[in-house]
Amino acid sequence: MIRSVRIFWTLFSLLMVVFLSGPDAIAAPLGINQLLDLSRVSQADISPDGKLAAFTVVQNRALDEAPGGSWSRLYVVSTKDGQVRPYIIGDASVSGPSFSPDGRFLAFRMTRGEDAKSQVWAMPVDGGEALAVTKSKTGVSTFAWSHDGSFLFTVEAEAQDEQEKEMADKGWLPRWYEENLRGRMLYRTPFHWSQAPQEAEVLVADSVVWKLAVDPTGKTVVYSSSEQNLVDDSIMFQDLHVLDLASGKTSLLVDVPGKLGDVKVSPDGRNVAWTGAATISDHAVSTLFVSSLENLETRSLTALDYEAHVRHVAWMDKKSVLVQVDQGVHTLLIQQRIDKERGNFKVLFDGEKAGLVVGMPATRPGLKTMVMKGHHSSLPAELFLWNGKGEAKRLTHHNAFLEGVDLAEQQVVKWSARDGLEIEGLLQLPVNWDGKPFPLIVDVHGGPESNHHHGWVSRYVSPGHIFCGMGFGVLYPNYRGSTGRGLDFAASSFADPAGAEFDDIVDGVDFLINKGMVDGDRVGVMGGSYGGYATNWLTTRYSERFAAGVSFVGVSDLVAKRFLTNIPWEDLHVHMGKPVRESWDLMLERSPIFYAEDSKTPLLILHGDSDPRVHPSQSLEIYRALKMAGHPAVRLVWYPGERHGNSKRFGRVDYVHRAVNWFRWYLLDGKSWDGEMPTLDLSEEIGLPLLK
Repeated sequence: MIRSVRIFWTLFSLLMVVFLSGPDAIAAPLGINQLLDLSRVSQADISPDGKLAAFTVVQNRALDEAPGGSWSRLYVVSTKDGQVRPYIIGDASVSGPSFSPDGRFLAFRMTRGEDAKSQVWAMPVDGGEALAVTKSKTGVSTFAWSHDGSFLFTVEAEAQDEQEKEMADKGWLPRWYEENLRGRMLYRTPFHWSQAPQEAEVLVADSVVWKLAVDPTGKTVVYSSSEQNLVDDSIMFQDLHVLDLASGKTSLLVDVPGKLGDVKVSPDGRNVAWTGAATISDHAVSTLFVSSLENLETRSLTALDYEAHVRHVAWMDKKSVLVQVDQGVHTLLIQQRIDKERGNFKVLFDGEKAGLVVGMPATRPGLKTMVMKGHHSSLPAELFLWNGKGEAKRLTHHNAFLEGVDLAEQQVVKWSARDGLEIEGLLQLPVNWDGKPFPLIVDVHGGPESNHHHGWVSRYVSPGHIFCGMGFGVLYPNYRGSTGRGLDFAASSFADPAGAEFDDIVDGVDFLINKGMVDGDRVGVMGGSYGGYATNWLTTRYSERFAAGVSFVGVSDLVAKRFLTNIPWEDLHVHMGKPVRESWDLMLERSPIFYAEDSKTPLLILHGDSDPRVHPSQSLEIYRALKMAGHPAVRLVWYPGERHGNSKRFGRVDYVHRAVNWFRWYLLDGKSWDGEMPTLDLSEEIGLPLLK
């Protein structure tokens, strides 16, 4: 009976959308398929004259399409009249759109054809066929135009030896783990439109290259590299180097202390602006630096006490840069002169006042016209036009159906933690809230080097608008250790996992209960990765406070996690600061499996079976620990072939339906933790086609 009611309301919400054709129509809450069918602007570039902007739009594949990641289509819009033209649509995945220096061509990365590798493609801006202009054997991972557009610089993995490839094809080759790694090489390919792709010239072969920044004067290329082609190295151990194009010589520019963000060369070719971590223990990109290509000196331009996180940078002219900043739940765009002392900047765009969360604008030195991705609590990411001051103008319009959807009201909330520290977060209220205490779901972000923005937060892994349409409220806490509040706040959870950081979450729940907004007996918690760690912790250590939990790719055993993750050095340097043997007792006591016998919270555990970041065994451990403790309401679901997060439509739709059913069952329907669990087979509810 309960399942039939669920199916009825799912179909009802979808049918309501069909009839929402007039201004007087009654709105319905957001449906699961509507959430998964949203279109979102992703990447953008501006033409040299500022008259055109190229952008990509991301959308999930349909359930009946071939399994795979989201589609990413390419469009071009006029910044004068807002006219949009589709360039690459259909079954395509385009990334990195980039106009040529003369503005005549638009290049981008795309994989087209069965078993094809990612290549750089280009097409005339006036229109015409897209042609591949590289012929990489392994696929192009990133690219950049030369200063005059005559070449393309690309980064490609080293090709597999033919003998080795043949042995592997025959099944005669074992799989070596973290050995026999291939390099990532820097190439230069001549660009000739409408001709067959030219042979690429190797510029850097003895390193693992990750990022590129081309000198606008044509003298150098600045690139980042590490010693090994490992994920851990890409996150923690990239350094900046300079390649002199005339001599072919390379030199070290900066021994980067930790994580590396953007890298950009000044218009006069004399300086490099880059964003990165302040120290090796700084867990996120937080600081703006400038390095001289003349004397190789590096200066920080961000004050140590700046209560925000610097994220992205671009040059405005040879003396100043435009910087995108996370400040609490909001974003800023600031101008920083490189000849001034650190912290001397001017705010050009205040996201809080504008009611808009914005990404880094696509801009060019000396050009006032810019485009940027923007969103707010009821608007998924769209493309906006901005001239460097004042308001931003919306250029694109997707997801028209949202006009007929009743979305949750979202507000910023602040509370005092038990030690007096102010904590900030977001609260989504139930749709049509009647003022009575409501059931609450706490949605914990991962990282913890991340933060919730006061923008559009709903996606498959955080379906807040879905929950609010069912009568739930959703709390998104930016607990201590989150980004957006500066170095001290970010470091306040260092070497203290599941300590004060997760107490902040409990304190936030208590704050809402004490205000009379939340029903304290009907509180659930969910999250992925580090948010899954929080979920595992709060449903064991704080089991009496949470009536249901959904853990996704979550951590349960800190000791095992260190040795099974593909980022062990990142875990060491920015989270604990000590090897396991020096923090064994603390890591054990802060592991959810340690408290499994205390749990009486129904826990749904979801995990991709090919996850290299948080090994699937982490979910198996908490499952086994709970089952052996006699826990009657724990379920573990594997997603075949998925890694650290679900990339395919089926995994996403299954995740949302299972989470919705779990919380409905225990928080709305009030089912006992020691009774029957929600239905296991969701094929009918999801609408899977019958296979004959």
